[in-house]
Amino acid sequence: MTAWMKKISIIAVALSMLLFVNVQVSADGEWSFFGSESYEWSLDTECPIGIYVQSGDAMGSVDMRVYYDPAVLQYSSGGELEKEGVVRVKSSAGEQEQFSIMLYFTPLVLGETEIEIDEVKVTYPSGDESTAFGATVPITVAMPEECMLKSLSVNGQALADFDPKETQYTLDVDSDIEKAEIQAVANSEKAKVQVSDTSLKEGENTITITSANEDGGQIVYTLKINKAKAQSAVNQTPAEKPMATPSASSGAGSGNSDLMKSILICVFVVLVVVILIIVAALIKMQVEKGKKNKRIQKKNKHDSHSKNSHAAVVPSKKKNSPKPSQIKKSPAHAQQVSPAKIPSSPYDLDANEDMDSLEQFSLFDDRENEIEVRNVTMCFKHQKDEASSIKESIIRAFKGQRNVVKFKALKDVSFVVKKGDVVGIIGTNGSGKSTLLKIISGALTPTKGFVKVDKKKIQLLTLGTGFDNELTGRENVYLNGALIGYTKEYIDEKYDDIVKFAELEGFMDEKVRNYSSGMVSRLGFAIATIRDTPEILILDEVLSVGDMFFRKKSTARIKEMMKGGSTVLIVSHSPSVIRDNCNKAIWIEKGVLKAVGDPDYVCKAYENQKR
Repeated sequence: MTAWMKKISIIAVALSMLLFVNVQVSADGEWSFFGSESYEWSLDTECPIGIYVQSGDAMGSVDMRVYYDPAVLQYSSGGELEKEGVVRVKSSAGEQEQFSIMLYFTPLVLGETEIEIDEVKVTYPSGDESTAFGATVPITVAMPEECMLKSLSVNGQALADFDPKETQYTLDVDSDIEKAEIQAVANSEKAKVQVSDTSLKEGENTITITSANEDGGQIVYTLKINKAKAQSAVNQTPAEKPMATPSASSGAGSGNSDLMKSILICVFVVLVVVILIIVAALIKMQVEKGKKNKRIQKKNKHDSHSKNSHAAVVPSKKKNSPKPSQIKKSPAHAQQVSPAKIPSSPYDLDANEDMDSLEQFSLFDDRENEIEVRNVTMCFKHQKDEASSIKESIIRAFKGQRNVVKFKALKDVSFVVKKGDVVGIIGTNGSGKSTLLKIISGALTPTKGFVKVDKKKIQLLTLGTGFDNELTGRENVYLNGALIGYTKEYIDEKYDDIVKFAELEGFMDEKVRNYSSGMVSRLGFAIATIRDTPEILILDEVLSVGDMFFRKKSTARIKEMMKGGSTVLIVSHSPSVIRDNCNKAIWIEKGVLKAVGDPDYVCKAYENQKR
């Protein structure tokens, strides 16, 4: 058995051991918590609650959801209200090991409730993501004695575990109970008791009992009644049917049944592991065989292509034909091959899928390769209705209920960028342009293929990265600059230039949430372009920022950076931007490299395809 087969066996055995343990899927190094173990709040008073996320490493950003009961608490501020009962907190963590934020709620009624942190996702500056543990904290709002219930009955039976200070209860009833008869008596005769709709349907039903005094204080008691399905009561006699009983744990017979199920599932898991090992071995044999055949086919194709295909673009070797060493080597020479000399379109890669065809444009260009993208494929996997535990995930897999969506953002993309080239990457929204840039800059690792480039030379300009709407413009300059890699001393030196270029004098002490989208874009552009020109400059949709006047100014600054001899990649879905600024163009559509070559021809092909 090979090493990788042993790894599959170990993983499968571990999964089978965890099958019956409801373990929350979370990272080891991140967790969330509240500022206190419990809170005591006052009615109709805005109250703060501190929320924290801790990690062993500096975090880039945090995204979480905070759940609360809207019948008891009213959300005030601190995050983004996604819907009643759910507040989303999404913010930069400032590359700190601890993130904190204050949320504000106003209690509407007296009693007890809780607030929960869940779905905590941490993103690190490297681009890695992780899931942190959630947390729950109890909230108590002072309960006046006159509003407390001294007794509570359902269908004539008093709740055996009733406590006036406990406000939430769960009951199970049989399928023939159509309505819950609620009898609730308050401590004071002056207190008014109101009960919500008591009709019952199959499954979980929620009934609220509100006890209010003359001063406006009130306590809300909650009953969650689980009504059984009709078939569950077929074999019971009337004497056996309880009217309303608390949930009970399983007996010895149920335990034996669970044990048998556990044994059967473990046996099934072992069988699945054996089958997986056999299938994996067969797949590996087929893959190795396919690779061997592909190498033979590629060699044969290369030999044939050298004799025939290259003759379509290489000038014929007549006596009066110039030698390669006699041809003037201008930076754009390789991209300006005349279409009249090439059958069909020299830029249509669908007609020439061999990797060597991408080098046709550089046959007589001996400049150094700055960026080599070779057979890059990027696959993403998304699981809808994600399971909350390993146990649930495995059970869904056995039942065939996993809903995993796979898609390829990039499909076998290859091209070469020479030193000093200004290359435009064009395509519609969602075609994979930004994904390609992240792979080139090192933010993402491709599923297949590789990129050969010195990542230390790269500066990637994407507007608005790392902005925090709750901070001022001044604070965001330092935050965003730090994320790009500027030192505090450098930002201090360039601060006035940034503000002046962004045209935001007088607005820097305002919170960014009060800025217009144009103001945010101008500030982001000014921060990103204030540094000296790098050797490799990557621009992700930064030439369409701001209004008409600012676009002219931003385009002029980018052209100044280009004149410094940098190799430049410009991503845009605007053909005019590519034509005006680039000497070579690449067209990507739905993750597929469609064309590469002269900007006019590539942009024309792109525009014709859009029609």
